[in-house]
Amino acid sequence: MNADKKTPSLIDPLEQFLGYQLRRAAFGTMAVLLDAYADLGLSPTEAMVLRFAQANPRCTQAEIGRALGVKRTNMVPIVTRLMSSGLLERTPADGRSHSLYLTAKGVERHRRIAKLTLELEQYFFADFPEKTRQILMQAFRSLRAKAEQRQASESPAGEHGDSRRISQV
Repeated sequence: MNADKKTPSLIDPLEQFLGYQLRRAAFGTMAVLLDAYADLGLSPTEAMVLRFAQANPRCTQAEIGRALGVKRTNMVPIVTRLMSSGLLERTPADGRSHSLYLTAKGVERHRRIAKLTLELEQYFFADFPEKTRQILMQAFRSLRAKAEQRQASESPAGEHGDSRRISQV
């Protein structure tokens, strides 16, 4: 193959699909978020758990898992890692439940997460007019609700469906 010849640009047969554009935009912004949170020693899910625990003192890991759409079995290692890192602690709430709290170290890390999240939000969306932001927020919430409704109707016993089915789109 001759390296001097340029390959013509491929025609993107998916360019006109909103779902495809949404996926590409989400992957692009998530890649930046992954790198930013990695600098704080966290995954995006761990950062979100800390955000929820800060905003909802005495909440349980099951409540956060439901809010984030994370299976109960996947929440255990996330909370365990945050506790091992000294960012989160739990105290007995009732019979089998434990309330989650941020430690002093967790409060400081949360402050950094919040600052970083705001900076990235501004980077990606500051140039959008407020009306556009409102329309996008409404559209994304509607899409999320439809996806959650469909997953709930297809999943046995309230477990979240196999995400591989939709990850191909």
